[in-house]
Amino acid sequence: MDLITPDLSEALNAIDNWGALREKIDNVLPPNDWRMKEIIKFRKQIASAEKLREQHDIKAIRQELAKRKLTDKQYQTEFLYQHGLSAGKITKIIDIPKSTADQIILNYRNNHYGENRKVLKITDALALMRAE
Repeated sequence: MDLITPDLSEALNAIDNWGALREKIDNVLPPNDWRMKEIIKFRKQIASAEKLREQHDIKAIRQELAKRKLTDKQYQTEFLYQHGLSAGKITKIIDIPKSTADQIILNYRNNHYGENRKVLKITDALALMRAE
């Protein structure tokens, strides 16, 4: 779905003086300006598309959990945490309170990482910096 409409393109092309380099367009155009209305409409469409994408991804992750026959909430939480999701995001996917997800993650980290959980070697830190 193409969210950049001819009206939005026209609105952006019609802006002569944007302002300072880091100034927001919201501070340059009045709220009732037709160009600002097009920009706001575009922002709403983007937010809606992002929400739909998240719902689609949640459904796909639930299907993946079912495919892997992971039905236990603790195993699901650990699996999702291992794949980079936070407790808040995990609770959107599986039906558990955030406090429960936090506790499962804390126990998982303590059992698997122990004292070295947050320790990076200098070489690791350098590699992460260079990867950015």
